[in-house]
Amino acid sequence: MLPIRSFVEEFNLSIKSRDTEEKLDLYFYRPFGFVIAKIANFFNMTPTMLSLFGLISGVVGGFLYFDFDPNNRMNLIFGSLLFILAGVFDSSDGQLARISGKSTPLGLVLDGICDNIVFISIYLCAIHPHVNGSVNSYGNKIYLLAVLAGVSHSFQSAILDFYHREYLFFGYGKCSDDTYWNPSVAEAKRNILSARSLKEKLFHRLRFSWIWQQNFLSGRTTVEREKLREIILQGGEKSERLQRNYRKYNKPMLPYWRLLGPNFHTISIILFVLYGRFDLYLLWVDLILLNLVILILRPIQRRVDQKLLFKLLFNI
Repeated sequence: MLPIRSFVEEFNLSIKSRDTEEKLDLYFYRPFGFVIAKIANFFNMTPTMLSLFGLISGVVGGFLYFDFDPNNRMNLIFGSLLFILAGVFDSSDGQLARISGKSTPLGLVLDGICDNIVFISIYLCAIHPHVNGSVNSYGNKIYLLAVLAGVSHSFQSAILDFYHREYLFFGYGKCSDDTYWNPSVAEAKRNILSARSLKEKLFHRLRFSWIWQQNFLSGRTTVEREKLREIILQGGEKSERLQRNYRKYNKPMLPYWRLLGPNFHTISIILFVLYGRFDLYLLWVDLILLNLVILILRPIQRRVDQKLLFKLLFNI
């Protein structure tokens, strides 16, 4: 029993928190990712290596989406399996970083870059049958639709990442360093200017666009977040109270924000690609449905934040 218990405990340490995980992650991506992370750790591999394996898998999967043949969908099926495998590697690199202590700020950015390249590959290849092919041909106009959908996808991923990181920072007090802190745009600019090395400057420049997207969509002000940060960092009973109340008010919101995450995107892409209508995915999922989710959730989240701040301010 002891090895099993130890295995389970190590698995729990390899995930950020159960509150921020989807069911599909907990029961599929994380278990398989954990096995890969354990094997990689045994061979002294780095998280970046696993990120690159995921990148290769996703790009090859995207290439298999290049053509659509309604009479032979094997390429699409294999491409979808490689796309899913890329997601498993995307899970495993973070899990390896946590169980091995090899996490670095630059590694987090490289992981995000690899994810973006995978989705860019998927988008470019999946729209090819709609350019001048036999499947609802649009000509070059489809590229404009793909770019707009890709930008929307980026904003959706950014705001989900924002609220996940806020939850870990304020809800669980993971603030011993700035790993889970979401800096303001002004702070991000200062970090670029004050960088002491080319590597550090590159890290902050690569992250700046992501931070700008998060601050643009979030209804939380810099002043509010700095006040909450001050409470968390001072520790003690007040910090613990903030954590309890943050989880209480924000945990119910997380499942709705997760609609914007990679799992919903991946499942939707695979279904629409197999159906031969990736154009409908771009329009109805990326551009309409998920942006509508943001428009609905943003004011609701703002009211939740105000309730939390009111409770803390008046010590209710």
